[in-house]
Amino acid sequence: MIRYVNLLVVTAIALFFTSSCTSTNTEKPKEQPAPNVVAKANIEGEEYLNYLDFNDSLYKANSLYYSKKINDQVEWTEVIMSLDDSSRILKMIEQIAHAGSDAVFSNHFYFKDGKKYATKQFFVETASDSSYFVELLSYYDKNEKVKVTKRRTAPYEDLLDQEQYMITQNKECSSDRAFRIVNQTGEFKTTYQGFVDMEGFKFLVVGEDKKDGFSSALIVQRTTPLIMELRNNEADMLGTPLIVNFQTITEGGGSEQILIAVARE
Repeated sequence: MIRYVNLLVVTAIALFFTSSCTSTNTEKPKEQPAPNVVAKANIEGEEYLNYLDFNDSLYKANSLYYSKKINDQVEWTEVIMSLDDSSRILKMIEQIAHAGSDAVFSNHFYFKDGKKYATKQFFVETASDSSYFVELLSYYDKNEKVKVTKRRTAPYEDLLDQEQYMITQNKECSSDRAFRIVNQTGEFKTTYQGFVDMEGFKFLVVGEDKKDGFSSALIVQRTTPLIMELRNNEADMLGTPLIVNFQTITEGGGSEQILIAVARE
């Protein structure tokens, strides 16, 4: 099934900026992979991944930026997409910063012919009081089952490209959470959660209809009848499912989400 961006949910615009990945064994190998064995190169696969990574002609789009507080610490997450001219998703980068951590973890999903073709997982591991960065690269068959997983590590993330992949156990990386973020479903559903006035701007807050859920704030530029209704009847309207159309603007190293339109679901 070909994956498309819901254009009522995500406005596909050119952007200028810059894990909750479930890792499970797809099958139990008869023998554990031998340690320190260099993985064979996948020339065709690497060429396709490089094509998606460095293709400036692909359309870029962001999901909403979601955050929530956990014990007074902020956790945030978002998805960055690369799309073709038909709005089909060819690549997604799911980013997440856990509460209380300075590290940003990411899961990269690559699609081909409407199927998950490969994934890359980037995270930090700690051993013997020292930390290092890990990359897991997995390739999938036509049924989206893992064919092979490769692993490499480095003391710094930007040094990973200099290291060789080693063979390791097959690890699946699920794209389900990333698609929930993109399509604003599940814990990333956009229900009305109130307004915030800050620094001369009015923000519409949407998110999961629970006190400690993920939420996202968008700058209101036009006071529409629905905005007025939400504003004037906040207590009664809390939890109302909304569809938001937005644009992400980046200036001076920061970014803002601009509300383009909002409607009841």
